Amino acid sequence: MLYLLTLTWNAADKLTKLKESILPALEGLDYTWIIKDNASKDDTVQIASTWGDKVKVIPYKNNLQNFSAGMNYCFAEAAPQDEDLVLLLNNDVIFNDKKSIKNMINIMKNDKVGAVGGRLLYTGTDRLQHAGVVFHNKYKMPMHFRTNEKSDENAEKNRLFQVVTGAVLLTKAKYYKNVCTTNKSGINGMDEDYHWAFDDVDMCLSIAHNMDKQIVYCGQTNIFHEESASLKKNPANKLFLSHNVVLLKSKWEKKFTLDQERYVADPSYNLYQD
Repeated sequence: MLYLLTLTWNAADKLTKLKESILPALEGLDYTWIIKDNASKDDTVQIASTWGDKVKVIPYKNNLQNFSAGMNYCFAEAAPQDEDLVLLLNNDVIFNDKKSIKNMINIMKNDKVGAVGGRLLYTGTDRLQHAGVVFHNKYKMPMHFRTNEKSDENAEKNRLFQVVTGAVLLTKAKYYKNVCTTNKSGINGMDEDYHWAFDDVDMCLSIAHNMDKQIVYCGQTNIFHEESASLKKNPANKLFLSHNVVLLKSKWEKKFTLDQERYVADPSYNLYQD
């Protein structure tokens, strides 16, 4: 079973485009799509509620939960079994083929793998938005690898990274629920102390270091991503940047590797072998 988890706020148009692109890609899969609407003032709930019995729309009372808390809420509503697949899915994404999700699922079948992220392009372009996440050798912080560069054959290779973006991230329920077990909400999952930044970084590092699983970037995907569409309307991540940096470094600075220069220097570095 595949559970797709999406948060949305005042984005009926983007969510509709996502639906039109992803439903064909889900053909043949057993899935449930959980959409948590954070008190949108548009007609998101009314529109999404007509999309069939595989789509569960949850109207929420406000837009105060951060990404981690919102995803954990969706995860709890889904109540998946340990071996079920969970796909974190932003609302500003468009799938350009029917193969991308299935290619990610095929990688996830490897028991050594704990999370899979996809090659994402800026919407309507051939420019990379996500091709893996590296840690900057000078600033000692995570950054998207090759962002805004033109996609090429190297970007289409499957590679191991320490982190992949949470915009389109596939994992198993048994890994997701063990990322953080100390949330004040009482819901296990992503660390809710992060506010709209580095929550996906923390998740991948937890899966890699605490569960000894590989984090894989799948280059065999063709997906558009506008990048943080909701945060452009409500830039909460900037208000908490210092808090998020301190939290990330306090938990992981002694464990992550400064690897940006190695990936830049060698296009064959850390290629994924099935």
